[in-house]
Amino acid sequence: MTIDSKENVVRILANDWVINGVLQQTAFTLRDSETYISVNRPAVTSYTSDVTSFVRDHKNFRCESQGRVTYQWAILNVGDIRDIAITNGEQPLSINVEVEPRDVFTKSHAGIFTRYGLRNIKRGDVLTFDQTKDLSANMVLLKVRLALLRLSTVNTCSLSPID
Repeated sequence: MTIDSKENVVRILANDWVINGVLQQTAFTLRDSETYISVNRPAVTSYTSDVTSFVRDHKNFRCESQGRVTYQWAILNVGDIRDIAITNGEQPLSINVEVEPRDVFTKSHAGIFTRYGLRNIKRGDVLTFDQTKDLSANMVLLKVRLALLRLSTVNTCSLSPID
């Protein structure tokens, strides 16, 4: 199942991913065993309760001041994510970036996958593009991170006070 290109997804941001109002590329870094970047889909009816629960359960994703609880998120358009093209110098690479539902955690959860052919790539992988040239997946993932950073708009949202 794919998500419509007109839909937006949001990445809930840890406090250290935004420094002095500037989104850091660490916001889109995969951990060693991960094959996708977690995002949420505002178009799904459970989005508000899913994100509220997540932010309430994870202190490093929220700020509390004067009885208000806020969190930050980066919004991305799915079509823009799909349009990310990765090159090695001038040569285009057969890498695609896709957003798919991942409702195993919450109904609004989705993932941004970077793929070489049909294979989800992760940090440390080595990608072979022809019989003589290998490329580190880390370099490909860095290029995807930088593209996601350019495509992101950061916003702040408020929650009701935490009990």
